[in-house]
Amino acid sequence: MPDLLGINHLTLSTTDLDRLVRYYTGLLGAALAFERAATPSDPRIAVISVGGDDHLMIIETTTGDPDLTVRTGRPDW
Repeated sequence: MPDLLGINHLTLSTTDLDRLVRYYTGLLGAALAFERAATPSDPRIAVISVGGDDHLMIIETTTGDPDLTVRTGRPDW
């Protein structure tokens, strides 16, 4: 995958983390850099390397609600 310029990290939310990871890694050629299982207080996440120091953080939600600050009471880290 060609390097993207100007993105340090970007956070996305999805109701199907596995499917979105397969899309970025399989179709676009990005690499899975990190994955963390859900805990009672935090959602499941994956970090996708899209080239250089640029990453996408994907958070699995039950509703697909992009405003995680409202839902969790903290920024959408």
